[in-house]
Amino acid sequence: MNKIGKYEIVEELGRGGMGVVYKAHDSLMERDVAIKVMSDLMLAVPEIRSRFFREARTAGRLSHENITVVYDVGEDEGRPYIVMEYLTGSDLATLMERNEPIPFLQKLDYAIQICRGLSYSHANEIVHRDIKPQNIRIVGNGKVKIMDFGIARSLTSTLTNTGAVIGTPFYMSPEQIQGRHVDKRSDIFSFGVLFYELLAGKKPFTGDVPTAVMFKIVYDEPERIDDAQIDHRNGLRDVVMKVLAKDPDNRYQDLAEVADAIENIVADLRADERRKMEQLRMRLGKLISESRTLLRGNKFRKAMDLIEQAARVDPASTEVARLRNEITAAEEREAKRVFIEGRLNGARRGIETNDLERALGLLQEILKVDPAHTEALRLSREVRDAIAYAKTGDVRYAATRKPGETDPLVPDMHSQAPTQLVEPGKTVPPPVKPERLKPALPKTERLRPATIVGGPGKRTYIIAGAIALVVLAAVLYRTVLYVPSIPRGYVALNILPWGEVAKIVSGTGSEVRLPGKTWTPCRLALPEGLYYIHVTNPMFAKPLIDTVTVRTNEVQMVTKKFTGFGDKQLLSKFQ
Repeated sequence: MNKIGKYEIVEELGRGGMGVVYKAHDSLMERDVAIKVMSDLMLAVPEIRSRFFREARTAGRLSHENITVVYDVGEDEGRPYIVMEYLTGSDLATLMERNEPIPFLQKLDYAIQICRGLSYSHANEIVHRDIKPQNIRIVGNGKVKIMDFGIARSLTSTLTNTGAVIGTPFYMSPEQIQGRHVDKRSDIFSFGVLFYELLAGKKPFTGDVPTAVMFKIVYDEPERIDDAQIDHRNGLRDVVMKVLAKDPDNRYQDLAEVADAIENIVADLRADERRKMEQLRMRLGKLISESRTLLRGNKFRKAMDLIEQAARVDPASTEVARLRNEITAAEEREAKRVFIEGRLNGARRGIETNDLERALGLLQEILKVDPAHTEALRLSREVRDAIAYAKTGDVRYAATRKPGETDPLVPDMHSQAPTQLVEPGKTVPPPVKPERLKPALPKTERLRPATIVGGPGKRTYIIAGAIALVVLAAVLYRTVLYVPSIPRGYVALNILPWGEVAKIVSGTGSEVRLPGKTWTPCRLALPEGLYYIHVTNPMFAKPLIDTVTVRTNEVQMVTKKFTGFGDKQLLSKFQ
C-alpha cells in the first residue's frame, strides 16, 4: 500500500484493536501526518462505521494544546480512516516501562496537562472513554498530547447499545464495567488510575485475568501509596483517592477542579523548594567562606573536607569546582616547598660536614622537582667542583673561591723562604756548618738502635698498615655497601566500604612499588614527599584518588568514602 486517499504512506507505526497506524505525507500541506485505518475486526461490529465517522468529525472540532489535532476523515477501498497530527516523542506507558526517572514535579505537571485537555474535551461534550498511558504522548519540552479518540463518543450519541463494554480493563471505571450510563466522570476515574500508576509506579487494581481486575475495580479499594513516593503532608493522596471513588457522585465532578487542586500542591512544593534552596545557598556560601579561610592558613585537608561538603550541596557549582582546584594546587605547592626546603637543609648540612656525595644527591632531587631552582643550581655546581677537586685536584674548584681567598688545600708558595741570589763575579759562600750536638742522654740511651730515632721501624709499618686497612674498609663501605636512611612518614588509610591500593604515584611522577596486594584499612610507610594514592573497589566504577603529603615521623589520617557509597547500598549487596 503506497497511498491512502491523497496521502503517501511513509512507514507503518503500529497495529492495535482499532486498526493500523501509518506515518504518511500530505504533499498539499507539506507536512507529515498519522493515519489510522480501521481493521476488519472493527468493521464487523454493527454500526461501527457510522459511529466512527460521526465521532471522528466531533473530535475534529477539538482544538487544544493538549489534544492531538484531527485533520481529516475519509474512506479508502471501503476502509474508514482518520488523519491526525503526527507526534514525535514517547508515550507515557513506554517511559514508565523503561523505569526512566521522572522528577516528582514533572509527574504533577503531566497530570495537570492531562486534566486541562480532558476538561476542554468534556466542555465540548466529548468523553474519551479510553484514558491510559498508551494514549498519552510526551513530546518535546514535556508537552502532553492526548491521543486516540477512536472510541470516544459524543455525549449525545446513542449508537452504543446499553450494556456494551468498551475500554481497557485496567483503566475502566466501575460504571463502565457494569454497563451503566457513562459520562465525563468515567474519564475522571480512568485518569485517577493513570495518576496513581504514575506516582506509585504500579497499577491500583491488578489480577491474573481481566475479570479479576474488573472485580477489584468495582469492589476493592486501592492499596495506600507509600509516603516515600508522595509528600503525604500536601494532601496529594486525598486527591488521588477522591478521583478513584467508586460512586461517580463522590468523585470530582470536573477535571478542572483536579487540575486546580494539583496546581495548588505544586505551588506549595515549589515554595518549600525555594526555601530549601535558599537555605542550601546560605550553607554553600558559609562552607565556601570557611574553606577559603582554612586555605589561607594552609590547612588544606580541612579546607578540602569543607569544599567536598559544598560539592554535595551543589554538585554543579563552578565556584566550588574552582576552589577545589585552588586547594589542590596550593597543597601541591606547599608539598613541593616542604620537599625542597627539607632537601636543601639536608644538602647544606652535608656540605658543612663534608658529606658531599649525599649533598649532591639531595640537590639533584630538588632539581628534578624544580629544574630552575637558583640555590640548588648554585650549590650543585659548587659541590660538583669540590668533589672533582678532592678526587683529581681539578683547578675548577678555584673558580668557586672569592677573589683573594686562598685555598687551604693548596700550599702557599710565597710563604716559603726565598732562594739566596748571587751577584755576578762572586761565588756562593759555603753553608755554615752547624755546631755538633752534644749528647744529652746517658750512654745507655745512645746505644739504642738508630731506626727508632732516625727512620720507621717494624712497629711503625704495622700501625700504618692497620690505619690504611681501616680507611680502605670505610671507603668500600661508603661507596658500595652504605645506604643512607631515608626519612619516612606514615599514611593511615581508612576507605569505606573497603578498597585495594592499586598504585601510589609520587609528586615527581614515579610509581612506588607495592610489596603485594594491599587492602584498606592499612598503614603505609613512605618517604617524605607528595603522593597520589589510587584505591579501587569492584562495587564502584571509578577509583578513589587522594593526594597526601607525607612528613617525617608524622601519621596522616585519611578517611574517605567512594562516590555514591551508602550504608543501604552496602547492605543490599549481602541480602
